[in-house]
Amino acid sequence: MYADTDERSAVRDTLVRMGWYVDRRNWEGLAGEVFAETLRVDYTSLWGGEPEDITGREQTDRWAKELGRLDSTQHVITGVLVTVDGDEATASANVQATLVRRDAAEGPLWANGGTYTTRMRRGPEGWRITALVTELLWESGNSGVLTDKS
Repeated sequence: MYADTDERSAVRDTLVRMGWYVDRRNWEGLAGEVFAETLRVDYTSLWGGEPEDITGREQTDRWAKELGRLDSTQHVITGVLVTVDGDEATASANVQATLVRRDAAEGPLWANGGTYTTRMRRGPEGWRITALVTELLWESGNSGVLTDKS
């Protein structure tokens, strides 16, 4: 039913590494060690719109622009459930994100919680995320920390 522990751990580490690299502004690590060349991102729960097929570099550059202007972020990823089927895997997890921008007009803090569901593919360099779905379950504070021009 389950892949061996080493494979599940490697998939779990790839998901956790995504949050770790974002919070440390390690954009090169994110692009080179986490995302596949192309991926499907779905933020419709957060922002509406439609899922997109983009490159891993495009996703990294977006986050660098959007999150890089914040004073700090922290993504706590926990309860990771992994299934592996050959060179394909799914990892789902709870996530709580705290985003801080001290000069935001409506307040410096936005906290939210929800889930990440990822699809991954194993290649020569290890597991890479090929799809990321974010589902927002709750939020508190000022989501304008991402868009406020203050």
